[in-house]
Amino acid sequence: MIRRSRIARASFVSLIAVAVSLAAAADTRVRAVNDSIWVANRLASVSTIREFDAATGAELRTVPMAPNSQPGDLAYAKGKLYVAEEFGNPPAVAVIDAETGGLITRIPFPNQPPFTAATGWRPHHVHASESGTLVAVGLYGTDLVAVIDTRDDSLLGPWDSNIDTITGRVHAAVFSKDGNTLYLANEGANELVAIDPRTGYVFWRMTVPGVHELVVTHDGKRAYASRRSANKVALVDLERQSYEDVLTLGLPDTMQLSANEKLLTIGLRTSPAQLAVVDTRTLAFELVNLGGPGTTAGHQWTSPSGRVTFASFEGGTAPGVAVIDHRNGNHVDTLPYAGRPHGVTRALP
Repeated sequence: MIRRSRIARASFVSLIAVAVSLAAAADTRVRAVNDSIWVANRLASVSTIREFDAATGAELRTVPMAPNSQPGDLAYAKGKLYVAEEFGNPPAVAVIDAETGGLITRIPFPNQPPFTAATGWRPHHVHASESGTLVAVGLYGTDLVAVIDTRDDSLLGPWDSNIDTITGRVHAAVFSKDGNTLYLANEGANELVAIDPRTGYVFWRMTVPGVHELVVTHDGKRAYASRRSANKVALVDLERQSYEDVLTLGLPDTMQLSANEKLLTIGLRTSPAQLAVVDTRTLAFELVNLGGPGTTAGHQWTSPSGRVTFASFEGGTAPGVAVIDHRNGNHVDTLPYAGRPHGVTRALP
């Protein structure tokens, strides 16, 4: 069920202990065996999402998405999964019942002028607000962001991050902890933009060259931003709208913070697949190998306790999801998932 990527060190027992720890840290009312990890597979001929039991690594089910839609990312909110079917016909966000695996609805994003089929409204990275009441989706190939109200799955927007241009490319959209501000990583315009997620009103914008992904601190004062094309990670002062580079890493991308903000995980797009595990107090980091030759890291989910990270990787001969136990020397186990596993999220019952 779980393929070992190192010599086994009671790792199956370790994985169960990890799941118990992460579930208890998030909600003591939830039994660990009810936690699950969902992973999107963006291989065109596969186009599925798969649920794994977080405690055992068992494959619980595989849900087909729209044919050839290449679902790249997904987020969990209010008992539902919001899946970016980036190359669907038309591109869409599929809303899936996390309990049954059934399709609730699809929110389509047909190509609209002046965008072409190659650079159209492609739902890309998906992020949920802390409360789960809103979900944001960057419309890759544009400077637009879609915001979904999860109460009735109505579409707010899409909001235009810059009405004076169509040359931007919103790669990611991340909420502040209170959900009142949405931060856009507009990679094409080299801008970080703060907007009101319910109205699209632009609070401010600042230049951050190559900004790609974000993670915001709980107090809303700072954010870590990956500048992938510059091989840098920046620490952004959101109050003063300034930044400084604090890490040099190969093609840094997705990021996750533990609840105490002492642990930062950063997915790298170099090959073979690696995850940088960073101590934010010292900025010391360890590069953890996820897969073998020819692999590239996808997205990751890090538990609030900072105990474990589930990180996807594709390519090579054996793609899958790496399970990294940070308290056991960053020990890695692997859940196999053939194809191009990419987006990762955790769901609660």
